[in-house]
Amino acid sequence: MNKLIITNCAADTSMHPEVPARFAKSEALAASVEPAWRAGAAIVHIHAPPTDYRAWESHTKAIRDRCDILIQYGISTQTVEQRSAVVKNRPEMMSVALGAHNLAFTGRDLMMLHPRAELAELMRICRDNGVKPEFEVFSLGEIWMLRDLIDKDLVSPPYLLTLFFGRPGGSWSPPTMNEFLNRTAGLPNDSFYATSVTGPSHLLLESMAVMSGGHVRVGTEDEPYLRPGVLGDNADHVARIARIAKEFGREVATVNETRAMLNIPRR
Repeated sequence: MNKLIITNCAADTSMHPEVPARFAKSEALAASVEPAWRAGAAIVHIHAPPTDYRAWESHTKAIRDRCDILIQYGISTQTVEQRSAVVKNRPEMMSVALGAHNLAFTGRDLMMLHPRAELAELMRICRDNGVKPEFEVFSLGEIWMLRDLIDKDLVSPPYLLTLFFGRPGGSWSPPTMNEFLNRTAGLPNDSFYATSVTGPSHLLLESMAVMSGGHVRVGTEDEPYLRPGVLGDNADHVARIARIAKEFGREVATVNETRAMLNIPRR
């Protein structure tokens, strides 16, 4: 079994209106990411406003000044043109939504389609800039979209996916063991998947991923509560899943080991 890759989703939650926003400023973000990296996170998933290109650059620099963590750009609702602008900051990874965004966020609903022509163009952007796509998978049908890219030779293995459970809105899927087993059974060969769960059952599915050879994404965006009523910072979420992995006898991957597993060369 591969070592466990922990991704820290270090962003403000858009699903819990009672949780204050903290990460608009680059230094505040980096100050939360560094201890999460020390606790075992090899990848950090970050956000900035889609058209605030200075914020993307500033966030990236602030994090890299503090630690050697692999940077993964979120906000896959960005247009192709916006992605082309931010990729110049040379993140190691970039999120790609395989299906439609149909999510219920605090104060707004989001509905956005990502057709196959857009996916093909995003693959070109990733290839031309040496960036690994990280595919967002909310349902089993979206794996068909990934297989379509594979069949067209638009993406190379190993494939990196994030499997989402419990996100509110039309992209919702039940955060249950049955759904986890059904989704993971359909993955292409040479896939690495991270499990991301929103809701009180998050620790159950994260632990299943640890036991079954998958990987885990945790942090302040996906599910900010360690348990009902108790908020955690990013390092708290990362440290807990690292402790669970240790109890199961599974080692946590370092940044360099993660680079090797995902075939991400140092630049």
